[in-house]
This record gives sequence, C-alpha cells and structure tokens, in this order.
Amino acid sequence: MIKTVLLSSIFLLGFQSVVNAQNAALSFNGSADYIEITNADQLNFASNFTIEAWVQLDKTNGTNFILSKSWCGNSEYAYTFNVVDGKVRWGWNNNGNCNFSSMVETTNIIYNPGDCHHLAVSHSSSMVKIYVDGVEVPTALMLGNYSNIAPSTEPFRLGIYKGLNGNFLYFMDGKIDELKIWNTIRTPQQVAFSMNNALLGNESNLVLYFDFENLIAGSFITIPNKANSTGASLNGQSSATSPLIEQSCAVINNLNVSENALSPEAVAYVFPNPTNGQLTIQLNDLHSKVACSLYDVQGNLIMMKRCDAANTNLDISTLANGVYYLNIGTQVVKVVKH
Repeated sequence: MIKTVLLSSIFLLGFQSVVNAQNAALSFNGSADYIEITNADQLNFASNFTIEAWVQLDKTNGTNFILSKSWCGNSEYAYTFNVVDGKVRWGWNNNGNCNFSSMVETTNIIYNPGDCHHLAVSHSSSMVKIYVDGVEVPTALMLGNYSNIAPSTEPFRLGIYKGLNGNFLYFMDGKIDELKIWNTIRTPQQVAFSMNNALLGNESNLVLYFDFENLIAGSFITIPNKANSTGASLNGQSSATSPLIEQSCAVINNLNVSENALSPEAVAYVFPNPTNGQLTIQLNDLHSKVACSLYDVQGNLIMMKRCDAANTNLDISTLANGVYYLNIGTQVVKVVKH
C-alpha cells in the first residue's frame, strides 16, 4: 500500500498542521454487502457526466460490479460500471429496456487479483471514454450505439447489481475509495489531477463525493456525501452486513498541503498568503530546481514556471479571487487570492 495524505486543516499565521488521513476505503466481501443511495434525480444523467473512483479487486474472474443504477425487471436500466474478467466495462440504456442496452469495454485486461487502479468514465451522447490511472485507455463498443441514458427510479448502488428477478448478483470482491461524480465531462487533465487530490466539496459540477473517512463500522452505516451542492440528500447507507472499513490503496502524491509550510521537510515557503496578487516562492534548498505549477480547484493548469532560485516571484493579480493550488515539486500549497 502507498500512504495517502489528504487535504489537511487550514494553516494560519505560518503554523503548519499537515494531517495524515485515515486512508480508509470500503472493503466489500464479494457475497453480501453493498451501499445504496435512495433514488434521486441528481444521479439520473442523460449525458455529459463523469464518474471516478479508486478500485482494488481481490477477485477478477467473473463479474465485479462497482456501481449501478438499473433494473431490467421493470425497464429501469440506466447505467452500470463493472469489471468483467479483468476488463473494465461501462453499460447504459437509452429507454430503460435491457434488450436494447449499449456497452463499452476496455480492449485490454486491466485487473489481476490484488491490483489497484483509479478508474474514470465520461459519457456523452456520442462518445464514452474510460481512464485508468489518469490515462485514457483503448475501448471498443461491444453492444448497441452511443446515445443518451434513460432515467431510472432505481436506487444508486455500490458493489452490487440487481438481477432480473429482483435478487442481488455480481457482488464486488474488493475495495472502493474516493468516489466522485460530476455532472460534466471532465478533461483528461482534470481526471489526472483529481485522481491524486482530495476535494473540498465546493467544486463546480460536483454532484457526489464519498471519501469514506471517519466512518464507524456496523450495520446500516451512513456514508456522508461531501459534495456541498447536494449534501445529505445523497447520503448512502450500507446493507445489514456492512462493508468493512480498511486501509485504502488510493494514492495522493501531494504529501503536504498547506497555506504556509515552515517545517524542515517542506520544499518551499510561499508568502504572502492570502495574497492580492503577488506571491514569493522561497525554496529551502537554494540549489533546487523545481517546476512550480498553479491549478484552480477544478484541476485546470493556470500557469507554470521554473523555480530555480532562492526566491521566485509569481504574479496572479489578473486571476479571479478564490482558492488555487500551487504545486512545488512534491509539495502543494493552498493559495488564497483576495
């Protein structure tokens, strides 16, 4: 496992407080447990949306369902995301009738037992893209045609599929972490960025965010939705046999997230922060040469500059007020422009 460090608490007046997250994920046993969100219109997408999550599988032969909002028994098939014999598959239907479903699958095997990957799928009426570890991978349209997706009154479920007769099938055997759903097509750059970064919850177009942190094990546990725009209306609930809360395989490369980093291991100190437009990046190692990249909260690259002196100046006076993230080597500094 690679250690994951999520966004830490706010840094004030130069005091650093980097917090190691619990790195929690939900571990599904492959036979009984799942998560369910009561049917909500916010999770009925006709087109133009993106779903992403970290997924680790203990078993790859047969079918593991990551998520689904569908039931063939009542013409309520909307969409499904699963792994079949190691290949990642996205399925959908434009009228709810399973006899007319469509399916896109990766051309290569992605999973062997124990493998951990960040998966993302973006769906439009004319194209489906699947990403593995932040990179788009080759896919094939195995069935049907590209189209919009029919709405479904079925609940949104993690780790399970509802069969034709109403019984549950294809239980997932593995872990899920950092589930993020957006009501927009995310660019490849945005997918790659959010793969390795926890969210604040107030990001534009964010509909659902499960980070699975700070949960207490038990039956019928609540999974809080941390997307501000939808909040508790999209909270999930576990089955009676709840998934276990275990160590996650999710990877967050940015080990330090701060407003002002003063610790000896920090790459740089950034000031003034908050700022009205002028930033100074002071490298701890006067001989260092690192890339300094500024991103907005959506993961869009705003500017990049080479930092190779004791002090490097960055002018962000023309940017809108708000929160940005400055990557300095392996360090990330939260920058507030006001």
